[in-house]
Amino acid sequence: MILDYYKDSLKEQDLVEMINDVHDSGTRLIKIVNDFLDTSRLELGKIGLNIKSVDAVDLCEKIVYEFKLTHTRDKISINITRPNGKVPNVAVDKDRLRQIIVNLVGNSLKFTEEVKITIDIQKQDNQVKISVTDTGKGIPSEYQNLLFKKFQQATSSILTRDNTRGTGLGLYISRLLAEQMKGELLLEKSAPDEGSTFVLTLKIAPKDMELDNPNDKYLTESPDKKLS
Repeated sequence: MILDYYKDSLKEQDLVEMINDVHDSGTRLIKIVNDFLDTSRLELGKIGLNIKSVDAVDLCEKIVYEFKLTHTRDKISINITRPNGKVPNVAVDKDRLRQIIVNLVGNSLKFTEEVKITIDIQKQDNQVKISVTDTGKGIPSEYQNLLFKKFQQATSSILTRDNTRGTGLGLYISRLLAEQMKGELLLEKSAPDEGSTFVLTLKIAPKDMELDNPNDKYLTESPDKKLS
């Protein structure tokens, strides 16, 4: 609220930086609390899912648009590869699908300063395959077994956590959510200095399943049609 309503009154750069730090710390604390709550509910099987027929392409376009607005560094590129032909809707909870995609893109941004991220969506048999590929640091093969484990990050510094980079719950939660929605999340490939590709596969929605409202609460403006 201070940043929104008193921006013109903030003249001292040191004060602005302190307020930004407070804001970032508060946002991170909220995410940590939500991660712990999600983990507990998922492990107990008590998380509620609102499964509907969702247009995954439309949702991913909106996510890319949002990231383009909030991440303007010159060395970052985030794009979506439009599929050839119509991709069927998927049977998912849209908020939870959004959570998984945002987490995958966020991980790519978190661990490197220079990266190109591409989301690719294709129909594959009776499923829809969403691939998130980045050109970041990549994950050495000896640490890939740490992925999707609770409180772990797939880095060489497994004994000394970097507390600026999250709780180590993001991929763990994302995989549990994918499985709850009858899907699968896995690392398709990764290598040092070559980047990584994570793949999420989801069930195609039956034709008689209730359609989700495309005008979601996250973004009402149409994505940039120039996204490629």
